[in-house]
Amino acid sequence: MRTLRPSLRLACTTVCAALLVAGCAGNHTSSAGSASSTGPIVIGTSISLSGNTVLTSIKDGYQLAVDKANAAGGVTVGGTKRKIKLVVLDNRSDTNTMVQQVRSLVLSSHAIALLGSCCQQNIDMQGQADALKTPLMMGALPVELLPEGNGYTWDSFQSLADGADKFYELADTTSTNKKILVVTSNDAEGKSTGQLWAGLGRKSGYTIASTKAVPTGTTDFSDVIQSGKSTGAQVLIASMAPQDCFAMWKQMKALAYKPKLAIGLQCAQTPGWSSLGTLGDGTLVQLNWTDSAGLPETQMIVDKFAKKYPALNDLGSVALGYHEAQVLMNAISRAGDTTAASVNKALAATDMSSALGPVKFTANKSTTPSFIGQWENGRIQQVWPAEGAVPLKSLAGLR
Repeated sequence: MRTLRPSLRLACTTVCAALLVAGCAGNHTSSAGSASSTGPIVIGTSISLSGNTVLTSIKDGYQLAVDKANAAGGVTVGGTKRKIKLVVLDNRSDTNTMVQQVRSLVLSSHAIALLGSCCQQNIDMQGQADALKTPLMMGALPVELLPEGNGYTWDSFQSLADGADKFYELADTTSTNKKILVVTSNDAEGKSTGQLWAGLGRKSGYTIASTKAVPTGTTDFSDVIQSGKSTGAQVLIASMAPQDCFAMWKQMKALAYKPKLAIGLQCAQTPGWSSLGTLGDGTLVQLNWTDSAGLPETQMIVDKFAKKYPALNDLGSVALGYHEAQVLMNAISRAGDTTAASVNKALAATDMSSALGPVKFTANKSTTPSFIGQWENGRIQQVWPAEGAVPLKSLAGLR
């Protein structure tokens, strides 16, 4: 997913840049958006390919979808086959860089539509899409976390509530004292995730023993871990940037805190979790895709990328990127022309099946299936099915 999912804050300079974009958006024109053009159609993405989070697998999914479309001659727009040109810019996990790159993609590269990055950065990107009046097709952001915007951002991804419901059903199959430690980043995404999971936990009969919100980049989790130990919390729910989860899991071992159940929302989906070795084993993770769920084009994705990405979460990120690009190109082909307004209108009318399942937007959101997996020996094994999946497996717990 991420390869997946950090929390990226929007600084004051970003706000200023957004206002600058808004001032320029009214003058936006694009030769690629001309209905009479027969040249390549440009779509673009500002995505994190270095820095705190590396989303290469999502980018590979984007490229896979574009390559498949171009191999068939491109997409048909207004009766004419046109190739797709994908412009990829690395924002290095920096939101200010992303803001400038999105502006460049639309105003200089003449991208008629955008593909997303991940997580908090996707939330920040929404403001740019609205200001530039350019469609943004994204995943890697749970649908509940998409803010209300001006209608140019489309989110097709899993629901936190679905994942939480499955997690608590799964948790009921093992013996715990039903006391939970919730640890999140202190940005809007982290706090919203913590509140949602805590609320559903209470409804499921669990007690929130302790709640902690920490700045991204925290390295000392001793106070957090002590709160888990002192309250006797046997269930851990963590939603933080990958490097923060890595640090906390290492310190849990050092400080002898061993929850009976632990889920790493977003962070345990990222490549690199296996680097924790046995420290990461037993960690649960919410997945948007598995190779056993019977989703469309699963075997094609496995055949093309299993050697490069042997981990299930990485393959799921390829599927996610492929899914996003598929949905966007499907809308372009139905738009009749390549103006942003026409493509945006076509996205609103989407009704299709893609690599993550059925896609139909309500209020700019389309919910895809959720699955629960567990890390074992550097790999993820699915433990909770949503549809067409393997039977429930036993939980191992943290080592």
